[in-house]
Amino acid sequence: MTTRTELVDAIKKHQLFVMKQPGGRRLQLRNGNLSRIKMSKISLEDAVLPGANFIQAQIQDVKFDFCDLFGTNFVEANLEGSSFMRADLRGANMARAKLRNANLTGADLRSGVMVIVDAGREKKVKRQTDLTNADLQGSVMSGANLAESNMSGARLADADLSDANMFAVNLAGADLSGCNLSGAKLKNANLKGAKLKDTLLLGTDLSGANLRNVDLANVDLSQANTSNSIGSKAATPLPDDIRILLNAHTEWLTSGGISGARLDVTGRDLTELDFTGFDLSAACFDDCILRGVLLVDTILVMASMRNADLSRARLSGSIMNGVRMSYANCTKAVLQGVKFGGVEQRDAKGQKTGEVWRADLHATDFSYADLRNSVFDEPHMKGAKLCKANISGVAFGETDLSDVDLDGTNTGSILTGIIPGKV
Repeated sequence: MTTRTELVDAIKKHQLFVMKQPGGRRLQLRNGNLSRIKMSKISLEDAVLPGANFIQAQIQDVKFDFCDLFGTNFVEANLEGSSFMRADLRGANMARAKLRNANLTGADLRSGVMVIVDAGREKKVKRQTDLTNADLQGSVMSGANLAESNMSGARLADADLSDANMFAVNLAGADLSGCNLSGAKLKNANLKGAKLKDTLLLGTDLSGANLRNVDLANVDLSQANTSNSIGSKAATPLPDDIRILLNAHTEWLTSGGISGARLDVTGRDLTELDFTGFDLSAACFDDCILRGVLLVDTILVMASMRNADLSRARLSGSIMNGVRMSYANCTKAVLQGVKFGGVEQRDAKGQKTGEVWRADLHATDFSYADLRNSVFDEPHMKGAKLCKANISGVAFGETDLSDVDLDGTNTGSILTGIIPGKV
């Protein structure tokens, strides 16, 4: 079956098969090319179409119930109002597809194991089902199995995902406003920056889920399981203008810089605000007043905090790889378990260059700070002050401490590193 005419004829015979009429024949086609095909209000129920190519197809109000659509390509296809009840969509690529008001009740959208030929040998490759940036507004996905699928940036407003298996699903930046997630299993799911306004979370399993940068101010988590989740702890609401800037920063992170805007609050007074659990990578806090601010378990990779006042701030568990903190005031701050690591540099193609962007702690003042169990992976520390800081269990490794003021510190309690004069 190679020509479009033959495909159309086979589809017509399948209609007779569905209606149990004479001359009917079940449609069975592996790796068929149906790209940009136009269909509406017909039934392909029970068809066998693994590996089919439906890229940019116009398929509205079509029945795919119980179909074998393993590994199919629906990229940018218009599937509005179509039905995929209990269909096998494992490993399908539905990126940017239009699935508004579609019915995927009980569909299998787990990862699929594909067999490919590499250098003459067959090799099994696990492929995620891809629903990135798909439009699923108003769709019904009750009881669907979406385990490990990629739904980042998807629009799921007013969708029904009740009792769905969404283990380890990537929902970063997804719009779940008004979505029904009652009974859904989202253990270890990534919801970083997702929108949960008016989302129903009755009996929802969010254990181990990543809820960084999610605005939970008006989200009812009282009947959801949030044990071991990240970013779900109750926090003092942030000022509206800061919340707006954070939402834009989240969009900037999840879109790879395509939309939104990087957080830049240079010179602002943010005293005692609570940023616990947020991803503030690459944000700019230069010259800010951050006294007593809460940055616990916060991601501050490549953030800039030069000349900032972080006195008495709490940053325990934060990831500060590649951070720029020259001349920052961190006196009496709590930085237990913080990692000051490096960031591997990559070129425009995403390939590693072999160079590492080290954290810059030049002339940073950590006097009287609590640095227990923190890790210093060769940051720049010339002129830094650790006077009377608690450095018990700190791993300095190969960090150059020759120009660091360690007066009055408990240097005998460090985990690794060479203290000048005590070799």
